[in-house]
Amino acid sequence: MHSALGMASSPDETPQLLIRCPHCGQRFKVDSVLRERTVECGACEQRFRISDEVILRSRKFYPGEHPQFSLNCYQRVPIVAAVPEGLQTISYTDHADASSFEPVAPQRMIAGAAAVSGVLLIALLLFFGASHGGMLDGMSTTNRMLMAGFASVIATLLLFYANPHSRKTALLFSLLCCGTLLPLPLVFTEGAADAPTRKTLVNDEPALHGRATGAKTDRLSQLRQLIGTDPLISQNARLAKEGSGRHAYGLWLRGLDESNKLLVRDYLLRATAAEPSSHPYPRGHHDYLMVVTGVSMPIEKLADLAAPLGELSQIYRDLDVIELRVNNSNFLAGPIDKLADKEDPAFYELNKRELECIDLERVQAAVKRLADAPPKLYRNDISRRLIALLREDGVEFKEDLCRALMRWSDESHSAAEAAEVALRKLVAAKKTVPREMIALLVKAKRISIIPILNSLWRADSGTWEPYYIELGQPIEATLISQFKDLSGGLRYSAAHMLGKVGGSASLSVLETARAGADPELLVRIETAENAIRERHRE
Repeated sequence: MHSALGMASSPDETPQLLIRCPHCGQRFKVDSVLRERTVECGACEQRFRISDEVILRSRKFYPGEHPQFSLNCYQRVPIVAAVPEGLQTISYTDHADASSFEPVAPQRMIAGAAAVSGVLLIALLLFFGASHGGMLDGMSTTNRMLMAGFASVIATLLLFYANPHSRKTALLFSLLCCGTLLPLPLVFTEGAADAPTRKTLVNDEPALHGRATGAKTDRLSQLRQLIGTDPLISQNARLAKEGSGRHAYGLWLRGLDESNKLLVRDYLLRATAAEPSSHPYPRGHHDYLMVVTGVSMPIEKLADLAAPLGELSQIYRDLDVIELRVNNSNFLAGPIDKLADKEDPAFYELNKRELECIDLERVQAAVKRLADAPPKLYRNDISRRLIALLREDGVEFKEDLCRALMRWSDESHSAAEAAEVALRKLVAAKKTVPREMIALLVKAKRISIIPILNSLWRADSGTWEPYYIELGQPIEATLISQFKDLSGGLRYSAAHMLGKVGGSASLSVLETARAGADPELLVRIETAENAIRERHRE
């Protein structure tokens, strides 16, 4: 034992003995050189000899002494079991990978379902949305191919992620998806902007401005084919069947940039009050047929409304079509530094042009700039345009228009008339009435709004009392007629306003209100009576 300990220890290290005091039981470690010698316990100070009776022995474990199968994973030399003679061994296959029979992770299932659903959705979109009026109407074939290719790549990646152990199956299914999606844009090209679906005339221009080359019927047939009036004909047939008395017209917009297509559509819907189903149909070479349906106006009126888009070329009454050469420069905003600089000579001219724009966001920005600028140039033109915008139902920024008109309009009657019409529409629709609108009407002394202003005052006296007072003496009769029915803050406000605008008729009402009045109301009544008497003495 000593030799074994000596071999395991370093030459400079003395082996240790674990001993236990026979008197107090305390355990110690001492050098082996003290064996058979007398030592003193450090706990009880009892002397005893280090012999076999006090030395504690523990069973030591050496690697390989007991069979521990869990240690086989740490082997360095392959274990070779001794096979008895005459015993036939059995060879087993390798252990199966646990991941091969584990359940599929939820995120992989979701990825696979998303890939299949996305392919089906894009396929349906390319199939049904490619027709005229569909979601992809006007999109070129190249863009449709890019959309199908992108969807195929995404579906392939998702399928590979969803099938980590079946890559071949995922590859075959992804090839099937690509083979399904990519040919669709080449097959369904009905609504594509570059689809050659119609014949064109010589130089792509109808022979109507010069000498006719054939009979009138042939010419109209050629025009129908060139313009593609099928959507217009179907809309008129539908409206005639409904018997609504409305009509559908076509605007043949020549040279319209695709980026301005929706802007033109929104403008025509707003200006003509047409049905939302009105739609621009691409006709190739930057030409569009804008079908404006559900309107009750002559075609000449529609031509006037479309004038801001460009130059009128021709009105084809037999086809209910207006040909218009679009000026895309009308959709470009001026330099912002000049539009915002009131000291720049071009400020007024550029902002006046912005008011004629069909983009309402640019129009609103111009109105705000002009509302803070002194009316130096183009006052009549700008005020007339502001009044016209105030009359339009589709314009939502009424408060900005009224604020600008208070500064620019020198025709208070026209501005007040337009503002009152807009006010009554807001009240009928139960929308919020802007203060600027009431301020414009009060400034013009529009006493016809007293009933509306009185209702606003009764709902919020603190906000509308100053505007109510500014109308002056005409409000006295309305206040007197309802004074006895008022209470609380409305009664205080009414007494204050009668003191500002009332006459002798108000004195008797205020005198009657003294009975049962609280101290604050009494003070307001006395103040109002003194103000009325002071005006009478003057």
